[in-house]
Amino acid sequence: MKPIKKRLPLLDALRGFALLGICLANYEELSLFSFLDVNHTANVESGLMDKIQHFLIYFFVEGKFYTIFSVLFGIGFSIIIGNAVNRGANGMRIFYRRMMLLLCIGFMHLMLLWSGDILMLYAAMGMILPLFYNCKIKTLLWWALLFLFLPIPSAYIVSTFDLQPCSWFYAQMDYWQSRFGIGDWGTWLNDSQSYVDVLKFLVMGAFERMTEFISSDRYFKVLGLFLIGLIIGKSKIYAEVEKHRLLLKRVIIIGFIVGIPTAILYALDGVNGYGYPKYVHNILEALSIYPMGLAYMAAFSLYAKRIVKPLTYPGRMALSCYIGQSLIGICLFYGFGLGLGMTMSLPHVMLTAVGVYVFEIIFAYVWMKYFTYGPLEWIWRMLTYGQWLKA
Repeated sequence: MKPIKKRLPLLDALRGFALLGICLANYEELSLFSFLDVNHTANVESGLMDKIQHFLIYFFVEGKFYTIFSVLFGIGFSIIIGNAVNRGANGMRIFYRRMMLLLCIGFMHLMLLWSGDILMLYAAMGMILPLFYNCKIKTLLWWALLFLFLPIPSAYIVSTFDLQPCSWFYAQMDYWQSRFGIGDWGTWLNDSQSYVDVLKFLVMGAFERMTEFISSDRYFKVLGLFLIGLIIGKSKIYAEVEKHRLLLKRVIIIGFIVGIPTAILYALDGVNGYGYPKYVHNILEALSIYPMGLAYMAAFSLYAKRIVKPLTYPGRMALSCYIGQSLIGICLFYGFGLGLGMTMSLPHVMLTAVGVYVFEIIFAYVWMKYFTYGPLEWIWRMLTYGQWLKA
């Protein structure tokens, strides 16, 4: 595989597109709206409107943009690994150093800003990806499908045998929550008088994040999506869109035919408090989120040429923008900042998320006029190569 050195606007635009959906999905929690109890929620919007809005988020947003972001990371890793392979042993050392640094960035994000970090998991799964690099496309596809659907039997086994894989992490959560005197999570963050209060919550929140990864088998899902990205990267589909137009149209048609009916059931389950057994929920997730996420990618690649340019700016500095969304969010919503958490209806939260994203487009546009890399991308790159680089 020949090394890729020139940036591809489509990949940058897709990253920018994914960042919008991630901002919409994450701000429901960052705004503390998801911590409101039923009575408090009823004071800011009607119960019916609340359900409709949640349904739309579950149907159009939930999981789809994380799917896109994960696949794009897989494509990016395929390019990085390909370049590393061409450099020999030294190249692979650089790749693993890059992943270790991403792991550290994710850890700092988790412990200093927000408990919803995904970068640590991306780095860990990225380290596994070279094991699959020399596999044939068909073999990669079978591996990807295995990992994407493995959470279904896993959830069934855990439920049937009443296994408790998260028990140690729950115990740690209880310990730190008790030690710091944290009661209701949303109220604690909303009433935080200093950043130190947020740091206390983040210690407990780190263990809570681990329970989310384990209970949802998130590592299998991410690895499966990375392998889809590796397939796309090795096939060069992203670089030859017109050549693969028929394939992309099939992805769109099949993705929406399979994804829309199951996404309706998935969204209904979500707004009604996840009443289905976990393994049934995982079936709906696999048959809705992945097909629709891939259909979004294919449709964007074929038909969104007119809006590609503005989205390339945040896409070129996706790491900085992803971390930036968390930084802006806690300053807007937590008590030590503007304290807007728990005061907004869900539509206002979504409008705020869009506003933050528009700000990021403008900021990225101005930044990229003067610099080659985003601020965090620049630091990440310098630490990877161990030398000063022009920003």
